[in-house]
Amino acid sequence: MASASELVETIRGWAECVNEKRWDDLSKYMCSTYNQNGKDYTPESWAAHVREQVAPELGGDVRINEDSIMVDENAQCVALSMWFKFQPKKPFLGFEPTGRDVWLIEHGFVWFAEGKLSKALFVINSDHMRSQLASPGGDLAPDLISEYPVPKAEAPLSRARLEEVYRAYVATVNGRRTQTDYAKYVNQPEAALNNRALARRVVEDTLAAIPDLHVAIHHLIADETAQRLAVWLEFTGTPVRDYAGLLAGRPVRFNEHATYQFVDGKIQRIWGVMDLDAARRQQQKPSSKCPVVLGI
Repeated sequence: MASASELVETIRGWAECVNEKRWDDLSKYMCSTYNQNGKDYTPESWAAHVREQVAPELGGDVRINEDSIMVDENAQCVALSMWFKFQPKKPFLGFEPTGRDVWLIEHGFVWFAEGKLSKALFVINSDHMRSQLASPGGDLAPDLISEYPVPKAEAPLSRARLEEVYRAYVATVNGRRTQTDYAKYVNQPEAALNNRALARRVVEDTLAAIPDLHVAIHHLIADETAQRLAVWLEFTGTPVRDYAGLLAGRPVRFNEHATYQFVDGKIQRIWGVMDLDAARRQQQKPSSKCPVVLGI
């Protein structure tokens, strides 16, 4: 079993290969069969995917920038957040090129077998990129996890306790007890942010639009030192009104990757990316503004 430091070294070596276009070296870091978002690749076919499909969408080049890495050595898994800055050279997400930079944020979980990348689940900030393209003069730089210093905690939680508190928080959402119990789990509940939005408003608006929403925790990594927790969630439910491009009356299932900063036992900050485009595709609502599926 690879150590935590070895897993970090591997993911960084893989990213360096991509940035330096050393495609022949990818087999040092990737298993002979690598599954990403349900699709199998070899190192060679994945390199071709990046060169021929991803790079043209990102202005002709791909440069991975690390935002955050959290490790679960026992599970041989990392929670990885990356960012890319690029200028589209052709229509992208339904918008014409503006000549201005666009920020792409990609969050996910990566699993390893015998020290090499074997499986990954990723989601990208498609809606935030649409906002950037629609308002090219606006200040729409993303909130990066790496730009947020780890706060000093007077009473840090153990890894097991971080997970326990988070599961109780999700149970509060599923039990529709946010009106009464939200403050038990969230520090400064009227000020805590999810990216740049008020976190409580995100929860309440989503529950209002999808009253039968159920949140399931699929994967979780807790970092006791940083008092952070990364999760891969699955949402199911049926909107009762049109919401975020979802149509009322049609059931949906979609994922979110989120990183939570805890301070003294409560959530202080959230960085979440929902894969709402997957839900829109399920509802069979074709649109020129639906994204290409990128995924590095």
